[in-house]
Amino acid sequence: MSRLSKRWILVGVGFVLAAAVLASGALSPSKADNATPTLTVTLGEFRVTHVEAGEIQAARDEKVVAPRVRGRLKIVHLHPEGARVEVGDLLLQFDRELHAQEVKDNAGSLEQAKADLTKTLAQQDRKRAELRMQVEQKTAERDLAKINLQKAKYGSPVEREEAKINIENAERAVTQAKTNVEAQAIIDQVELANRDLRILHRQKNYDRAKSDYERLSVHATRPGILVYEEIRKRGTERQGKVTEGDVVWGGTSLLALPELDSMQVYSQVGEMDVQKIEPGQQAIIRLEAYPGPVFAGVVRRVSPMANELEYAPNVQVFDMVVDISEHDDRLYPGMSAAVEILLESVPDVLSIPLSLVYRRQDRIFVFRKTANGFETTDVTLGADNGLDVIIESGLADGDVISLTDLGLL
Repeated sequence: MSRLSKRWILVGVGFVLAAAVLASGALSPSKADNATPTLTVTLGEFRVTHVEAGEIQAARDEKVVAPRVRGRLKIVHLHPEGARVEVGDLLLQFDRELHAQEVKDNAGSLEQAKADLTKTLAQQDRKRAELRMQVEQKTAERDLAKINLQKAKYGSPVEREEAKINIENAERAVTQAKTNVEAQAIIDQVELANRDLRILHRQKNYDRAKSDYERLSVHATRPGILVYEEIRKRGTERQGKVTEGDVVWGGTSLLALPELDSMQVYSQVGEMDVQKIEPGQQAIIRLEAYPGPVFAGVVRRVSPMANELEYAPNVQVFDMVVDISEHDDRLYPGMSAAVEILLESVPDVLSIPLSLVYRRQDRIFVFRKTANGFETTDVTLGADNGLDVIIESGLADGDVISLTDLGLL
């Protein structure tokens, strides 16, 4: 037999042996088998969870809003975000030029009203003095008329009649002079009341203008870490954090001083998943800035009303708030976080990663290690959480499976 014929016979025998191995479903141990990474299947808790991205925020904070003053307000100074502030620190400064002019104008109007009152009082004093002199004058004329009446007793009847007429006229003149004094007192009282009202009105205008001017400088009323709020930028539909140069209306929330003792995660849930989330469910929070630490939490609330995403108007989402159960100095408002919510927990079951389950030719199987190597083992799957899956049958506690696809059928 030639050397070439012997080579083909050996190749044929090799194919026969390989076919036999494949038909039996086993791969004999080899150096490659010993190097195959494996996973030992064990009984344990299986968790079905839902993960959403979110942002750390304080459960309670003090909002700093733009003062409710007339006109729009331009921000000319902001305390740095993230910096610690103490009571009395200047947080926010608005342009005061227009309000300074308003204070000046109202101060001038108030001073003018006070000057008008002083002038009116002087004029009234002078008028009352003139009227009192008229009363005295008319009283003297009446007294003289009485004396003339006494003299007329010795005169002719005509003289006596004239004396009576004169005294009557004198009496009426005295009465009129006194009436003039009383009438002038009423006129003066009304005029003074008007002057006082005018001063009161202008005083209020001045006080309001001064208060508005002073409120354009916003100082911290409590210590804390400063956080910028997002506002709708003027002339656009864009939301963004407040910056120097922004023009806002009074009442707009601009800054926050959070209480760092109690923190939360603010997140949003899609309409397809919202029915899974309920208040009271346990959660795990991980920080993007610190991948290691894990914080426990509880779902506090899920909004019953949907909102549209700003960047995707056709997508409906529901606001969700998760309370963080522990205090940690690494937690700051505005930090990005991932919140994993526990939807279901199944104790004492076998579970493996979904990536280790294979589907071929209507079969669902794993590569299980035996004494002779690895073999394909059919399994029945239960619930999964997107990463792991429950094995209802096919594997036992302590079985070892391959972490790689060995390509056996």
